[in-house]
Amino acid sequence: MRINIVVSDLTFRILIDNTSNTGLLTEHGFAVWVECDGKTILFDTGQNTDDTGILFKNAEVLGCDLTKVDILVLSHGHYDHTGSIREFLAINPRVTVVCHPQALLERRYSIYPDKAPRQIAMPEKHRLAIQSLLDEQVCLLSGSTELFPGVGFSGDIPRGHWLEDTGGPFFLDEFKKMPDPISDDISLWFETRRGLVILTGCCHSGLINTVQHIQYVTGEQKIAGIIGGLHLNRAGEERLRSTGDALRDWYPEFIIPCHCTGEAAIGFLKTLLGDRVSDGGSGFVKRVC
Repeated sequence: MRINIVVSDLTFRILIDNTSNTGLLTEHGFAVWVECDGKTILFDTGQNTDDTGILFKNAEVLGCDLTKVDILVLSHGHYDHTGSIREFLAINPRVTVVCHPQALLERRYSIYPDKAPRQIAMPEKHRLAIQSLLDEQVCLLSGSTELFPGVGFSGDIPRGHWLEDTGGPFFLDEFKKMPDPISDDISLWFETRRGLVILTGCCHSGLINTVQHIQYVTGEQKIAGIIGGLHLNRAGEERLRSTGDALRDWYPEFIIPCHCTGEAAIGFLKTLLGDRVSDGGSGFVKRVC
């Protein structure tokens, strides 16, 4: 029998998102500062468009000292979640980095009709910065793992729901012969007295698949909250309805859709679930407990 340990202190601060209601800098990217029971997690590092240093500028405004981060967790190995890694490691060289092994793939592409293949892997300088760390600083995990009491790393998420896909034309080669399943897509979970809080990066595995996997791993069925990118920006009506039905069943206290969720999908979720859905954005702060 699994004994679930709950966290007693949990706060999320969105450092980077596509939008902002607070005047902080924005970009197509995602990064979240997490304070949990005396530990600090940096979840993704945004894109760092044009080397603007957005991660560091927004962190300073929010009072987040990046030199104090204990663990850097990467949700997956796409460019818009892994910019600034080298610069971050320069100021916090002893941090532990946690990600799926395939987050370090060198070549990944999005290929849309009538457009040239676009490289979307983690930029080389950031991959090399991770690989230059001491072995004991880098945890490459493919299975579900408890990072510390009450906080878990999903690992591989089974793709069981027939409507959920990766959300785009993603490939491992430039010739569209090797689809990229984005197996490195992971989420974090936090066990609270009110249920699970789930933090997603892009949720390429699909929200239903992700939540069901975490419910299975933890044995906890109640979902207290969901925060992060849901990659519904290209979802069809049937998938949106299916996601909405699942959310109605789970009925979390809060849903904070960010980054790649898409305006139409966010509007749909607000219509369905009302004030349980809040806009995220750079500078958004959510204290859970």
